[in-house]
Amino acid sequence: MIKIANSNFKNISRHTVARDVLMYYAKDRDHVKEELAKAPGLICLTSNNWNSEHTNDEYICITTHWIDKDWKLQRES
Repeated sequence: MIKIANSNFKNISRHTVARDVLMYYAKDRDHVKEELAKAPGLICLTSNNWNSEHTNDEYICITTHWIDKDWKLQRES
């Protein structure tokens, strides 16, 4: 149905999606590590919990805040 609506649509497998998600995760993880290594001072961690009413799954998000060398507030989730 999507192919009819958009002729440029290309169907991809779940394996491709899983591979791409892991690749983006690794790339972003490395970026965060590099940024935090350059932080000149303290790093603050904030956590936020969320649970799904439908599946009873629980999630936690950790956000990191720090001031960079140019005195700008930075954050990564």
